[in-house]
Amino acid sequence: MKQQKKGFTLVEIMIVVAIIALLAAIAVPSFMNARTKSMQSSCQNNLRLVDGAVQQYALDNSNALASAMTQLVGTNAYIKDDPLCKGGGSYTLPASLGGKTSCSVHGTL
Repeated sequence: MKQQKKGFTLVEIMIVVAIIALLAAIAVPSFMNARTKSMQSSCQNNLRLVDGAVQQYALDNSNALASAMTQLVGTNAYIKDDPLCKGGGSYTLPASLGGKTSCSVHGTL
């Protein structure tokens, strides 16, 4: 009686590695796209938050515009923490009451 060897052959291992590589090639672009959309969504929410703070500041200060983000951010101000763009952009306050806050990476709302 011949003894059977237990284990995987080289062909079986190569097939498994090829399947894993194929799945990774499909999944990685999807994850990158989801990450980009998440950063954009976070930035848009920050833009809405800053726009609301600008409007509230104008109401409290006889329609005067905030000239710097430091006037809007602080423990007793309109925004508790400084909003940060996840894409590395910086926020620019509007030049008029009808204007919109913008991000250097994602633009305006």
